[in-house]
Amino acid sequence: MASDSKAMSQSGSPVPKREKGVIIFTYPKIIFIFPTLIMSLICWVGMMTIRDTPKYNYERMIASQTKSKPAEAGKTASTTVNGKTTTVGTTTGMPSAFKRKENILGLLFLTVLFINLMILAIDFPRFVILAVILGGTTVMFFFLWVGLSIFEPLVRLFENVYVVANAEFYLLFSLVLLTIYGVVWATRWLDYWEILPNEILHHHGPLSDLERYPTLNLKFDKEIPDIFEHFMFGAGRLVLHVSDERKAIVMDNVLWVSKKEEGLKKLMSRLEVRVTTDQEVASP
Repeated sequence: MASDSKAMSQSGSPVPKREKGVIIFTYPKIIFIFPTLIMSLICWVGMMTIRDTPKYNYERMIASQTKSKPAEAGKTASTTVNGKTTTVGTTTGMPSAFKRKENILGLLFLTVLFINLMILAIDFPRFVILAVILGGTTVMFFFLWVGLSIFEPLVRLFENVYVVANAEFYLLFSLVLLTIYGVVWATRWLDYWEILPNEILHHHGPLSDLERYPTLNLKFDKEIPDIFEHFMFGAGRLVLHVSDERKAIVMDNVLWVSKKEEGLKKLMSRLEVRVTTDQEVASP
């Protein structure tokens, strides 16, 4: 009965509950290193299945592979180990280290890491992506028209590339990124925004300091500064234009920004102007 009496106003009608608003978190750009995390886990699994990785000595690996090749007359192979040249025997040619599984995994990891860091460093708007695709297609057709012989020096260069890391490296790299994700996820409540029908609340600081802004005549814009980040987590930017405020409120790296935009549209369409009673404030 006591709880029922608290939920009733002086006129006897039930007190309406305060409507939940839209909570918006902003994240650092490090969260977009997610493709590298996935690739490091894939490389960890791949290196666990290989189990015969050489111990970072390319010359000894070439020597051991060359000894196992059947000899052919007229062709002699030699290898250099610790500054000494040793004739191994006749063979049809040195096997390429580029095609080894651990080398392919290492190159794939470095390629994904390079592209991922480029995405973090530079924003790629939609028109830039279109220009890059058209330019890349044009260059590819040009090289096909000229001929594949132009790639032979590049192929010979990559034949001598041997990049390898053991399974423990990829596992520890993944654990470092997962730890960073955990810290970011736990600390997001130290700085977030809450959009209510009648006001905007900015919670920030370890003691939850609060700033209030009115929603009267509120205008907001959605922007997609980087198309790759939008593909990963639907990330974008929200810009709130508050009346009587000279500077706009800019929220970068908002995940699933389109859903937040729809929530703000529905919330602003139900803008309420009423006096909050003491009983409503005291009610849970």
